[in-house]
Amino acid sequence: MKRFDTNLSEEQIKKDILAAADKRFRAFGYKKTTMSEIAQDLGMSTSNLYRYFPSKVSIAEAFALHCFAEKEAGLRLLLEQPLDNAIDALIVYAKGLLHYNFDQLNSYPAINDMIMALCETSSEVVDKKMDGELSILKVILEKGQAQQCWAIENIEETGLAIMASWVMFSTPTFMHHQTLEQLEERLSNVLNLIIIGLKVRD
Repeated sequence: MKRFDTNLSEEQIKKDILAAADKRFRAFGYKKTTMSEIAQDLGMSTSNLYRYFPSKVSIAEAFALHCFAEKEAGLRLLLEQPLDNAIDALIVYAKGLLHYNFDQLNSYPAINDMIMALCETSSEVVDKKMDGELSILKVILEKGQAQQCWAIENIEETGLAIMASWVMFSTPTFMHHQTLEQLEERLSNVLNLIIIGLKVRD
């Protein structure tokens, strides 16, 4: 049995716990994984594991926040490429978000169970996901407003409305039975409606 290294820092211990949980979630799924199994993989007692994470949901929360930060960094990097205008930026952002969600769903099937658990028990984590995505979208909308691509009265409310129209492309339940090509086509149709709807009227 693996022996737990008591000399590690608290930060490193938490990283090791998340790595062990991640491995379990990928192999057996979120629902079938228990705290005692994660502790056993690390060579630590279950009671010791609870000192760092009080529940399996709290592990999912920490893992989700890490994923959100990675995703946002990747999307911001994507938007650093030369783009002609805010319309192009909106399209690049929306498709980048779709591709990230689709790839994650297919490479990490347990993510659906984690998201469902977090939606039921941790609204703060869900809010952080929304806030992160909205912050990027607001920059694009502000750019479009400055370029006179769009006429927007309230940037934040418009951003929230756009994100509501993208639910199908960010929720595993809706994405499970569709190909990437099908989702891309539907997203393109939604984007066309958004761009037309925001257009400055003469």
